Amino acid sequence: MLKQSKRHAEIMKLLQVKKSCSVIELANTLDVSDETIRRDIRQLAASGAVEKIHGGVVLPQNTLEPPFLSRMQEQREEKEKIARLAASMINDGETILLDNGSSSCYVAHELITHKNLTVVTNSTEVARELCSRNQNRVFMAGGEIRSDDSAAYGPMAIEFAKQFTTNRAILSMGSITADQGCLDYDLSEAEFKRAILPQARNVIVVADHTKFTRSGIVKVCDLDNIDLLITDREPPQEIIEKIGEQRIRIAD
Repeated sequence: MLKQSKRHAEIMKLLQVKKSCSVIELANTLDVSDETIRRDIRQLAASGAVEKIHGGVVLPQNTLEPPFLSRMQEQREEKEKIARLAASMINDGETILLDNGSSSCYVAHELITHKNLTVVTNSTEVARELCSRNQNRVFMAGGEIRSDDSAAYGPMAIEFAKQFTTNRAILSMGSITADQGCLDYDLSEAEFKRAILPQARNVIVVADHTKFTRSGIVKVCDLDNIDLLITDREPPQEIIEKIGEQRIRIAD
């Protein structure tokens, strides 16, 4: 029988694919009793990760990310401030990895005057911004391209990115909490970020203040795994205590 934490992870994986599942379906899939699944659902619902419905469970509507273009417009000024600060820390000639989060895409835009960068990304938006500029080299991950954001995900993208060692990885996150760390809403996005964390000497998370009040679905990493958090407002005290003031920068 799977341990509780692994069952919770498996339940969330199934919900990412199917959006809703019945208790019987989950019990049969995970080979446990109906009562065990009901207990798991109660615990996940208490954390805000799922919503209970009659006979089953669904992903809560308020945790599903809006389409990519809409996300690009949310907290635009805050993301631009964060991006300017992040870009100011990057030196010409560095090797960096940028994911496809909206905040990361703003960072790419702020890097257009930098020179001789080597950029590894799964984002066509990032690649478009930085290729053919100032002797930059851009390596774009392959794999299935999603229609929503034109980003590459899946095993091919992960294996491609693992070939590179980078000075820095700059990553967006869907949610940041003191107890659960950095989370996202999409399993494939979280898997890509988890895979590339060990490839970077320095990990920078760029996230606006709204990410401190959202409930994520899929865990990416603990707060101990990031070297710097760049945001636009002071995080909640419990997050500051977990990360440490010296590893937080506020963009103004």
